[in-house]
Parts: sequence; structure tokens; C-alpha cells
Amino acid sequence: MRILIVDENADFRAVLSEYLREGLAAAVLAAQKAGEPRPSALAVKEWNPATQGVPEEGKGGFKWNFDVLLIDSHIEPADPVEWLTAVRETLVPFPPVVMLTSGRDANEMVISAMKLGVVDAVSRLELTPKRLYQALAGAVVERRRQELIENSVKTDRYQLLEKPVDEPQAAPDAPSIRGYVVEALIGEGGTAKVYLARRESDNLQLVLKVLHPELSRDGRVVERFMQEFSLIQKIRSAYVTRIFDLNYDDGCAYLAMEFFGAGDLRDRLHDGLTPVQGLKIFAQISRALGAIHDAGVIHRDLKPHNIMFRDQNHLAIVDFGGAKAVDDKGGLTKVGHVVGTPNFMSPEQVMGRPLDARSDLYALGVILHQLLTGRTLYQAANTSELMELHVNGPIPRLPDEVNGFQKLLNKLVAKDPADRFQSARELYAYIAY
Repeated sequence: MRILIVDENADFRAVLSEYLREGLAAAVLAAQKAGEPRPSALAVKEWNPATQGVPEEGKGGFKWNFDVLLIDSHIEPADPVEWLTAVRETLVPFPPVVMLTSGRDANEMVISAMKLGVVDAVSRLELTPKRLYQALAGAVVERRRQELIENSVKTDRYQLLEKPVDEPQAAPDAPSIRGYVVEALIGEGGTAKVYLARRESDNLQLVLKVLHPELSRDGRVVERFMQEFSLIQKIRSAYVTRIFDLNYDDGCAYLAMEFFGAGDLRDRLHDGLTPVQGLKIFAQISRALGAIHDAGVIHRDLKPHNIMFRDQNHLAIVDFGGAKAVDDKGGLTKVGHVVGTPNFMSPEQVMGRPLDARSDLYALGVILHQLLTGRTLYQAANTSELMELHVNGPIPRLPDEVNGFQKLLNKLVAKDPADRFQSARELYAYIAY
């Protein structure tokens, strides 16, 4: 692992280098005990921005061949955001960045720097050899896995990141579908059951979404079911679920879809997230919505339940059963449901008005509030009161420790769609790294 350490204090750079060597030694011992491959050796270069300025490719023999960059949040004479901005202009692709933070302004500093490649932040107060090494090694693995995912989308070669479930529970009364071995029932909705299954041709573990048999005879329901397939097929993005097959076999209409081994966003919210972790998730969802909307699709039911993880760091949006093409004037509606989930419905959705991409952005704003506080935007005694709050309630104030996000939240959950970001791309340009 090749690392560039950026700090003007030579003694502190030396401490960081020593921490990394200690962290690597501990990682090697842990790998040996677990029978896992030995971590790669370290190649550490130190950089003093006060005396050396901004590194330039080729100048003085300097070469940009680093896997990860470690930078302090307080460097002289420029702040790290200015320094990273100047460096990034000279290098594409830019390596992932880990930032050391301290003080009350740490969140604001990292938020600004995330646009410039910061993927993790380590507080000086929590700095240990293990934590530092894991942050840098994790940043490298995260970048390489993202490249794997993006390449699999481009080449149509599916990349399964998480280890499949070895011993799922039996699925009583499971349907028999040619070409698949159904292993477990993992979910059920008003129109379909969802099973964990394996494809017999290559033993790939995936998910089968099977329409209820009585609905498979209803042409309108089957049309909606097939529309979910056609909508997802329009979207080529690493941030959207993959669908491998749509078929009708012996009375069963089914979709064969990607298996997500790392759970959904509800699990992450339950475990708790730091502001930096929350913003990373938020940025990925923004990119996902950008791809969805660019394909002419509105999701209409964005919520933590529909945001799944391939591994600890990479997510995708799923469940397009309520989605709609922007140019679809036929008004197909999800059978037996009002499209949307009350906690995440935009004011115009509550009032039954026409929807566009800005309604999805409102739902994303509700998710942002949840990522930062652990709570949905509004709490109410019943659904009617909840919907009234979405239409007329004031936007809640964020706690002091994350109030730097208030402007972003306000623009996402504005009551009038004209006051929101007008597209996911506009949003992503505002916050993305």
C-alpha cells in the first residue's frame, strides 16, 4: 500500500509513519491467526505543504503513484481543502483521502473535503495504530471494490462482493421454478413473495421476486410487474440493483434479481452512523437518483428499506415496483397500494398531484435527516397527522452537532418543489466527492 502523508510537522509525520508500521504488524499477525492472505507491505512518503507546496507530476522526480493520501485537517499555509483542490487539478483519477480531524469544526471541514476525495475521517483523540491503519487500508479496498462494481456494470459480468448465505432456512410451500433452487422466504408484500435462491447453471445466489399466483392471472398486475423489469433495464448504474431474468413459468411470474449480502439502510441506522458515514451514504444515493432520473424514471418509494448494501460501503437502490417512467401518461398504479410510504412522501405526493424527480429528492431529504439524527423528519400519532406535517409542518431544526447540514436539508425538503434542488445532478454537484 503506497501512502502519502501530508502535514507540515515533521515530528507528527514521523509519529504517523510509526503508527502505520505498528498497525501493519498487528494486521499481519491477525491475518496469520485467521489463515488469511498477508497484507501488502507499506511504502510511505512524507510531504510538507508549508515548504514543498503542491506536488507536481515529474517535478523533482515526483510521481503520483499513491494508493491513498493521509492529510491533517490543519495544515499551513493553506487549509487542506485548498491544497486538495490544487492537487486534484493535476491528477485524474485522484486517490482516496483519509483526513485527521480535531476541534468543533471537524464535520464542516470533512463535508467540504468530501468533494475532493475524502472517504474517511479519524479524530486525533481516537488515533491509534490500529484505527489509522484500518482507515487507510479500508479506503483502498473501498476504491478497488467500487471499480470492480462499475466494471461489472459496463461488462455485464456480475461481481458478488459478500459471501453467500451458506445455510438459509427452508422455505415451506416454495414455488418450483425451472433453473433455480429456492432456499428461503425472505420477504412478502401485497403483490409478491421474495425468496433467496440459487441459479442452477452457475450456483449464483440471487433473489427471486415471485408474483402471488392469484395475481399472475391478472393481466394488469403482470403488466406492472413486467414494467419494473423494463424500467430497471433502462438504468445502467452501479448504484441500482441488477436484474438477471424475467419470466413466466408454470403459472409463476418472477424476477431474478441481485442478492445483497450486507443488509439494508435500516440496519445501518439502527447501529448508528457518524455524520461522515451518513454523508457518504447520502452521496451514493444522490448518484443513484441521478442515474435513475437520467434514464427517465421516477422511483416514487425511496426509503431505507429500499436501499441495500453489497458490502459495508457500497449500496444500490432496489424495488422499482412503484416506479414510473417520466413519459408514462397511462398512470399504471401499484395494485392495492397508494404509491409511496407516509414517512417519506413529498407534499405533492400526499396531495395526489403529478410527481417528478423532485419528489424523490424530498424523500432523500427525509433520509438525510434520519442519517444525521436517527429519526424520520416528522413523528405523529397517526398517518393523517403525519401527512399533514409533510404538507404544512415546519422543517425541523437539526441538533447543534450537525447543524452545518441545515441549509442542505432545507433545500431538499422544501414544501414547494420549485424551492428544492431541481435535479439529482444539481444536488450531487453540491455535495459529491
